[in-house]
Amino acid sequence: MYEKNEWTSISEVGKVFSAEKFLLGHYLETESLYITAINLIMNENKLNTIQVMDLEKYNFDEEKVEFNSIYTDEMKSVYNNVRNGDYISVYELELLSQLILREKIWCKFQSSEMFVHFGFDYYMYIGSIKECNDSLIKIRSSGLFVENFESPYLEE
Repeated sequence: MYEKNEWTSISEVGKVFSAEKFLLGHYLETESLYITAINLIMNENKLNTIQVMDLEKYNFDEEKVEFNSIYTDEMKSVYNNVRNGDYISVYELELLSQLILREKIWCKFQSSEMFVHFGFDYYMYIGSIKECNDSLIKIRSSGLFVENFESPYLEE
C-alpha cells in the first residue's frame, strides 16, 4: 500500500509537501510517467486503438489562468470531438489521459486485451490479459509505485 503523503491533483500545484513546493513541472513529469506506463502496456499488447467508455466531460473554463498554456489545440480538439464508444488512436489516448489526470474529463479505456481506469487521488489502474513483465519492470524503475490491485471500476 502506498503511504507517502504527497500531492494527488493538479489543483495542488503551488502547495507545499514535505517542505517542498509542488511545481507545475513536477506535476508534468509525473503525468508523463503515467502516459509512458500506458504506452508500454499498449505496445506489449500490440494495440493501436482502444475504446472510450463511460465518458464524462467537465468544464474547461474553471482552470486557473496560469495553467491555460498546458492545454494544446490538439487536446481541446479531442475534448470537443470524442464520444462515448469511440475507438481512439494511441495519440488520442495520450491526450485524453492527460485531460483525465488534469480533471477535465473522466472515462475508462478498454479493449479485449487490456483496460485503463483512473481513480481518485491520482490512481491509475491498468489490467492486461497478457503478463507484461518487461513493461512492469520499466514502470517500476521510472519511480511510479506499482502494486497488484483490482480496479474498482471493473464491470461485473
